[in-house]
Amino acid sequence: MNSKLETAQNKFIESTGKLAESFGFNKFIAQLYAVLYMSGKPLSLDELVDKLGASKGNISLNIRELESWGAVKSVWVKGSRKDYYEVEPDIKKVFSSKLKSSLGKRVAQVSDMIEEFKDIIESAQGELTEEEKAIAKEYKERLKKIENMKNLASKALAIVEKFF
Repeated sequence: MNSKLETAQNKFIESTGKLAESFGFNKFIAQLYAVLYMSGKPLSLDELVDKLGASKGNISLNIRELESWGAVKSVWVKGSRKDYYEVEPDIKKVFSSKLKSSLGKRVAQVSDMIEEFKDIIESAQGELTEEEKAIAKEYKERLKKIENMKNLASKALAIVEKFF
């Protein structure tokens, strides 16, 4: 490959990793996706190892993660017994799938946390002094703010699901 094209490709891979990291995603997984995206053809684990300089085990583990997102899939290459992978070329589809999944998990975690916290406060109501009741009231008010944020995140998730 022409050295300037290889430099451009490497810059793209590096930049994709940094961008993903800024959104809270795994940098290496994004770089792995970028290598497959830029290749335009299925690549074997050995080719991915060569391109990224990572261990085969690390590549394999992260390929599985990308497969769970629907970002890559295993494909058969005639005449080879190796595992090959190709990318889902629709970046919007991949990003929205991961965003929906991550946001959905976080909303569920916050919901569980809020319910657990409410249950603990309610179970203590009969045992509290007046001062502690004031503290419990403050906790409930703060919880309400967290719950409002969770509801906003749920609405954002619904919008993401509608448009993607």
